[in-house]
Amino acid sequence: MTDRTNKMISDFTAKPQTQSHYESIDAFVQGLGAVSKTAKAQVSYAVNRKFLWLWAYEKTADGTLYLNMTLDHPEHHTGVHNLTQVSPNRWNHHVEVKSARTAQSEWLRALIATGFEFAAQ
Repeated sequence: MTDRTNKMISDFTAKPQTQSHYESIDAFVQGLGAVSKTAKAQVSYAVNRKFLWLWAYEKTADGTLYLNMTLDHPEHHTGVHNLTQVSPNRWNHHVEVKSARTAQSEWLRALIATGFEFAAQ
């Protein structure tokens, strides 16, 4: 019988390019200030509330890292793959990180810093 699962994962060590993207983003987030990190099915970051989630799927090709950021307003950028309003003052920003260039980009770092500031309120 074939394994048909494709679970979310937070351990990227078997995917070296994905791990590299994750390490770049993690180092940036940790440098923003006091933040708590939890790794279960996803790696999540919080200050006073959670604001950032990172994950891949078991069957995702190496080099793809998914990111979700929650803000109190929409941020429109061509790098945001999907933008969804989930409640009156909450928007989820979904980003697919498929390169070191994206993982280290100024626009993504600005988005993450905005999420950090929002979570610290």
